[in-house]
Amino acid sequence: MKKFYLLTLLLVTICATTFAAENPLPPPTISVNGEGFVEVAPDRAIISLGVVTRDKNSAAVQSANAKAANSVINSIVALGIERKNISTGNYSFYPTYKHSDNGRSEITGYEATNSVTIIVDDLNLVGKIIDAALSHGANRVDNLNFGLRDKNSARDEALKLAILDARHTAEVAAAALGKTIVGVRNVMINSSSVSSPRNAKLARAMEDSINAETPIESGTVQCSASVHVEFEIR
Repeated sequence: MKKFYLLTLLLVTICATTFAAENPLPPPTISVNGEGFVEVAPDRAIISLGVVTRDKNSAAVQSANAKAANSVINSIVALGIERKNISTGNYSFYPTYKHSDNGRSEITGYEATNSVTIIVDDLNLVGKIIDAALSHGANRVDNLNFGLRDKNSARDEALKLAILDARHTAEVAAAALGKTIVGVRNVMINSSSVSSPRNAKLARAMEDSINAETPIESGTVQCSASVHVEFEIR
C-alpha cells in the first residue's frame, strides 16, 4: 500500500511538472494610460444663417421670406459657392399671439424663419459670405463652425501619439522596477475625437458687416485620443 501511495505521488508530481512546463505562467503586466493631441488648421467652415420675416398677413410673410431667402442664396452663389453646398437647415412658420390679462390669446401676426446652411472650403470667403447674406436679406447668424474635410489623418496621428505616450510611461515604470517591456497584453482605445473651434467674433458679425468686411479668425482644430494599454514585462 505504501508503494502504491509513493507511485501515485510520483505520477502527480510528473504530471504537474509537465503541465507547468507546457503551460508557463504569463509574464506580469504594467497597465498605463496614454493621451495624444494634434492641432491643425481647419480647411472647412459651416455657416448657418437665418432669414426671419414678420407680418400681420400670412401670405405676405411667406412671400417676403421666400424672396429674401432666394436673394441670400443667389448672393452666396455669386461668390463662387456651388448650390450643392447650400441647403435649407430648417424652415418654420407659425402665428404670433398677444396674451391678455383675462387669459385669452389673439393672433397678432405671423413669423417665418428659413435657416440656410453653407459648406465653405475656401476660408477666405467666410467673411464675404456672411456680409453678402446680411446685405441681401439674412438677419440672423446662427452658427459658424470650423472643421476638417478629412478628419482621418489628424485622428490617426493623435492615436499614434497616445500609443507612444503610453509606451513611454510604461518604459519609465518598468525601468524603475528593474524590468523591461517584452510584449503587449491588451490595448483599449478609450476615445478619439475632433473638436471644432468656435469663432469669438461671430456675435459681432451683423454689427461689423454694416461698415466693413466681417473679420474671421478660424483658429485651430484639436484632435485628441486616449488609450489604455497593458504591457508585459520581464
